[in-house]
Amino acid sequence: MNKRLFLLSMRACTLLLLMMAQAACSDKGDGPRPDTEPPEEQPGPSILKEKANFGIGAAIKTAHLAELAYANTVKSHFSQVTAEWEMKMELIWSSATGYNWSNADRVVDFAKDNDLEVHGHTLVWYKSFPGWFKNAGYDSTAFEDRVRAYIQTTVGRYKGRVKSWDVANEIFNDNGTLRSTDCPVFATFNDPIGFYGRCFKYAHEADPDAKLFYNDYSVVLASAKRSAIKRMVSRFKNEGIPIHGIGDQFHYRVTTDKNTIKNGLTDMASTGLLIHLSELDIIVNVQQSESYAFTQAEAQKQADMYRFIVESYESLPADQKFAITTWGVTDKYTWLTDYWHAKEYPLLFDQHYQEKEAYRGFLAGLKNN
Repeated sequence: MNKRLFLLSMRACTLLLLMMAQAACSDKGDGPRPDTEPPEEQPGPSILKEKANFGIGAAIKTAHLAELAYANTVKSHFSQVTAEWEMKMELIWSSATGYNWSNADRVVDFAKDNDLEVHGHTLVWYKSFPGWFKNAGYDSTAFEDRVRAYIQTTVGRYKGRVKSWDVANEIFNDNGTLRSTDCPVFATFNDPIGFYGRCFKYAHEADPDAKLFYNDYSVVLASAKRSAIKRMVSRFKNEGIPIHGIGDQFHYRVTTDKNTIKNGLTDMASTGLLIHLSELDIIVNVQQSESYAFTQAEAQKQADMYRFIVESYESLPADQKFAITTWGVTDKYTWLTDYWHAKEYPLLFDQHYQEKEAYRGFLAGLKNN
């Protein structure tokens, strides 16, 4: 090896030794170590209940709570629950000899164990009077005495554990007339609205802190029904009857007119009461077709409607926004499949409990997102 090559080799060895020494010192010191620093933690998915300034509810069924994915989805994403069926009169008061609280207790216990609020649904509904009661032939006095006992026993049992109740459900037809052909109340009382007003009083006596609601469907769409509800609210206020809110079930479609929704919500809020979107789901299979395909385009239409509804709700006065409750948790168990006898995908989570575009649309509609 000639002298020039020897010197170059020595310089290279010296440089290599210096680099190794610097690396060793760096490992012992406080200098930056870009190759060994852990990546920055990425934010997790946005959760609806953490982004909303009002209740985010889901209707639940006790039959599904044993399914871990179902229960975990409820606990993770929602702040309150409504019993889809378990707190209706028909189940609790199935026998004239006493009450069966087992399923209602399971709903309330599940909520308590998981720091969830409970909205009670529903105390008096024409479809949930038990058969034995409807066929008993009570006169108006006996009828009301039995209903009063039921309301006060039920509300009293859950005092402090159920924060709100739908006291009366679906009194009016869409044209604003009373639902007189299929409800035993209207065959028994000369003044059915007066009877329902007293039901609100009975519930209030049993739990003075509970918020009390009237609940119905198509409130924002059917102007005649909405006007009838507003007249009832005015009467209740004038008579000192405790009514705190109105619920619209919001079983609407991707094709429902948006201006009608927006204007109807504004009109509901003119009562000054709390507003609850109480049973929200968005129907996509509007023709109830067995060949319907829930495509990405359909999913986006549904997401757009969810976003519009939430944005419209957010535009209401802050002190009137009670909650938005979806009528179910997952498309796997939607009531609409049985009701329509057709495919339907109306909720925020798919059959595998994955967030849908609908979920992201709902989230996008929230002010705090």
